Amino acid sequence: MQIQENCPLGPKTTMRIGGSARYFSDVATRGELAQAWALAQEKQLPLIVLGAGSNTIFADGEIAAFVVRIKASRMQQSGTTVTAEAGCYLASLVSELATYGLDLSALTGIPGTLGGAVAGNVGQGIHGVWIDRFITSVTVFDEGKWKTLSREACRFGYRDSLWKQASSAPIIWEVVMSIPERDPTMIQEDVKNLLARRIETQPHLKTAGSCFASLPDGTPAWKLIDAAGLRGMTIGGVQIAEKHANFLLNIGSATYADAVAIVKAVREKVGVPLDVEMRCIEPDGTLAF
Repeated sequence: MQIQENCPLGPKTTMRIGGSARYFSDVATRGELAQAWALAQEKQLPLIVLGAGSNTIFADGEIAAFVVRIKASRMQQSGTTVTAEAGCYLASLVSELATYGLDLSALTGIPGTLGGAVAGNVGQGIHGVWIDRFITSVTVFDEGKWKTLSREACRFGYRDSLWKQASSAPIIWEVVMSIPERDPTMIQEDVKNLLARRIETQPHLKTAGSCFASLPDGTPAWKLIDAAGLRGMTIGGVQIAEKHANFLLNIGSATYADAVAIVKAVREKVGVPLDVEMRCIEPDGTLAF
């Protein structure tokens, strides 16, 4: 395991925002993750897990933490049972499983890794399909020990899970799923159509993805942002996207302070509590929201 000091984090996130981690390392094996955890304990630093960086921004300046990026990405398939490591890219997994006639098409176009998808319980629409529907168990690293959690132990809800509810949640390493079968040609056609719709309706460059969760009654956050007249609003280098009002864009030289300011402005002007889905990580490694 190669450990970097004062490692720039902006290039490791899709929004390209952030300062430097005191320590950073890619981890590809269980042994490397255990080693990173031990070092974080020794240095008395929080251990922050990063996947593809598609829903995370870091504060400017130094992040007093050990940031690890999960690179383990093996996948095994036996019948309808799929065992995949957390570093698998979700888009690649959807496409590969389609060739076997296994249908994860409902998750088409969602960026990031499998680990992040499980942590955020990603899906389509508040009444749609969520990844927890397919999960049988999750193998995690928890305070120096390896454990297997049942689906029920993961405490899944709408865009919610154990990993959002606990201040110090276990690290996702491997996921076992049961995937329904369907004709591969039909799955691939659905993937193609869903991806085209995503490209048409959502921005994909220098964004951290969907910023706010829908309200419990199903009202999409973008409708509330639109109604408040905030589409296109800019603070510093961050803009609420014209294409989709629930996406923040880095339009040039965005800073973490710009992003946090626009999130706070939206929450204030909309007038109802909006949960922030984007991870905004402060200099001490804690979450801003």
